Amino acid sequence: MRSYWDEDLAILSAENVSFSIETAGLGSRFAALALDTFYQLLVWILLMLAAVGVERWAVPFSAMPKWMVSSLIALYSLITFALFFGYYFVFEWLWDGQTPGKRHFGLRVIQTGGLPLTALGSLSRNAVRIVDFLPFCYGFASIVLVSNPLSQRMGDLVAGTIVVRESKLQKERKPMTINEAVDAFLKAATTVPDSNTESKAFVEDEELRIENAKTVDPEAMGLAQKLSREDYELVRDFLVRRTALPVAAKDRLGKSLAARLAAKLGQEVPASQEAFLEEILLVLGRVYS
Repeated sequence: MRSYWDEDLAILSAENVSFSIETAGLGSRFAALALDTFYQLLVWILLMLAAVGVERWAVPFSAMPKWMVSSLIALYSLITFALFFGYYFVFEWLWDGQTPGKRHFGLRVIQTGGLPLTALGSLSRNAVRIVDFLPFCYGFASIVLVSNPLSQRMGDLVAGTIVVRESKLQKERKPMTINEAVDAFLKAATTVPDSNTESKAFVEDEELRIENAKTVDPEAMGLAQKLSREDYELVRDFLVRRTALPVAAKDRLGKSLAARLAAKLGQEVPASQEAFLEEILLVLGRVYS
């Protein structure tokens, strides 16, 4: 029997590493929704009280020109829509998949592959919220959610997202910004391991693989004599993740890796860094994969 609060979900990453996350069920999601709705209604009531105050003590609606009344009605409709639908998009976008209600209950929206929620993903899932709300009080969303193995409502299915429950450790740990993640990646890429027994055994194993490759692929053997397995894995990880990175971060990483490898090969940094890295991955894959 399914739990209506949370369930475990195993995700297979691009590197074929499996990790488990806890999906949020109907109960925890409706608890977060109720809190978000309370905040929305509170803001809406305050805005209505402000409007009544302006109408009573400043300019009565009856004394306004028709065009001004029509403009105020249009503005009211826009604010109401933004409050009840834009609220979710803005918070999920700025708070990395969380709204105040989700944050209070330790929930977060992520992409189904385990990657952080994108702006397009948040926009897509919330654009369908009006359908999920039908016929009233998210009745359609409830039916879809409890019948879906990943506890997804219609908006999640359209956007390719899931809602997960964060562990206590995840909630206490401050997420890295994309620039901090890039800096950490580049620092790892330039770290030279200490010389010890384990690293010597690793080098001997690599030399054996390269020696075996001599009779199979001279091109790969020649490249592997200059570039290590760590170089190969850095290039592979970058190329696998590049589509999920912002353009600025992707360009920065690509240029740094291309410069590192070009220096090892005694070459000038090519104009097309990604094509250069793709070629290295293809050739080194015949030795290190």
